Amino acid sequence: MASRRQQITPAAFDAVYDRFVRPGGFHEHDDYYDISHDRYVQTLGYLADIALPDNARLLDIGGGQMAILGAKLFGFDAVIGDINENFRGPADDAGIGFAVCNLIDDDPPAFKGAFDAVVLAEVVEHLPMPPYIVLSKVRTWLKPGGALLVTTPNLFRLRNTARMLLGRDPFDRFMMPRHDVSLGHQTEYSGEHLAWQIREAGFTLERLEHDQLGATGFSWKARLARTLLSPLTRRKAWREELVAVGRNPA
Repeated sequence: MASRRQQITPAAFDAVYDRFVRPGGFHEHDDYYDISHDRYVQTLGYLADIALPDNARLLDIGGGQMAILGAKLFGFDAVIGDINENFRGPADDAGIGFAVCNLIDDDPPAFKGAFDAVVLAEVVEHLPMPPYIVLSKVRTWLKPGGALLVTTPNLFRLRNTARMLLGRDPFDRFMMPRHDVSLGHQTEYSGEHLAWQIREAGFTLERLEHDQLGATGFSWKARLARTLLSPLTRRKAWREELVAVGRNPA
């Protein structure tokens, strides 16, 4: 049987991505998925590398794209968890499960010990509290030996350094959720700090990487800046993203 990495061929990935992800219906503007194609390819590669059983139960919180890709390409029994029913359309279209789950407040009894893997892709930076509090709860949703995949922007990425040198805030306002305001990046984490948060939640840290994850920028100015500064990303500490894998102790 081919490894999960080998199943991520360009043709197979694009067939799923173009049918179920690129049309949108998630939180982000639809053109986000044109720009972010390579990030999803590379993030899926990290998911493929995790030792998981066939037909693993996968919960993807706050996004849903990885649940769809994992279900269609790897045969996972996937569920999307999101803040309200307004974002269930992509799950229904893909024929996978959907559950309302606010990470800050909710702890669904049906989630307890139910999943082989939980994905938090570009989520923890939006939490207005220490991530270990939420991750401790998420750990109870995993089976013994289950895995956590986290991706999040790197505190020391060049974009943040440039903003601070210009006297501009790198993050949004630090605030609790309100119905009229979407939470932006409350804070971002260094590799060491993210590792601490994951371990503090009771996980064993299995992997921690600094990666670009296909970052290109969402404006022509950002794309130009990233191109000019790309030689600096040879230094891992300045790369765009952190990718971490934690394991729930058996």
